[in-house]
Amino acid sequence: MLPQDPSPKDRDAPADAAMTTASAAPAEKQEPELPDFLENPDRTDKLLFAALLLMGLWSLALIPLRAWLLSHPLAYTLMVGGYTSAVVSGANASVGNGHWLVFLLCTVVGAVKFMPIYWAMGRKWGLEFIDMSLQYMPRAHRVFRRAVDSESPRLLAGTVALIPVAYLPGPVPGTVVNAVAGLLRIRFWVMLAINVASILVVNGLMMWLGYSFGDQVLDVVEVVNRYLLWITLGLLALMIFRAWWRNRKKAEAGERGK
Repeated sequence: MLPQDPSPKDRDAPADAAMTTASAAPAEKQEPELPDFLENPDRTDKLLFAALLLMGLWSLALIPLRAWLLSHPLAYTLMVGGYTSAVVSGANASVGNGHWLVFLLCTVVGAVKFMPIYWAMGRKWGLEFIDMSLQYMPRAHRVFRRAVDSESPRLLAGTVALIPVAYLPGPVPGTVVNAVAGLLRIRFWVMLAINVASILVVNGLMMWLGYSFGDQVLDVVEVVNRYLLWITLGLLALMIFRAWWRNRKKAEAGERGK
């Protein structure tokens, strides 16, 4: 008795099963891979991540204090240390409310306080931390990855050259620049010296502007100080409301999907 050929239906069954499997595969969402320093952290990773969380909490805590800081230049320079604090402290120094040199040195402390942590993160976590930091800046991310992959010798010089720019108003994040310096194994003391020199030059210039236009700057500060607290509280309320609204929408979508 000769073996019978399988029917067309039987021949099509494996193909149908393969098509079903292939169509089901894209439906399964793949979980994004965590960086190794989060998935398998050692003791140093845990310390650095705790420092990252504390820096985030510090930044949030400063939001409602902005109005108060504008009227307290010494605290402003120590706690923030940015170019705005240099302008405000320079204006105060012009009317005898403090000495400009004390303010300038305090801006160095305020601006450089977190630099060692970001440098250590870049040195320890490498490209994974840079990728995580630049995930919402795709253009900058592509440029940086292209430079790293090509091992361009200009990357080292470009990183050092960007440090002063990071303390000016603009889109260059000083946190990422210092992390890249750690990734490139630039010595810590060299980076610290370049950061301090950059802060002295940039904030010195901003302080001179504040000193030269002291009365006008203080008048603006007084007006801003009058309304900034309420604007800040309003923005915080808006952020909380938006977070609550998104969570509610997600919960409703989840209930409909069941």
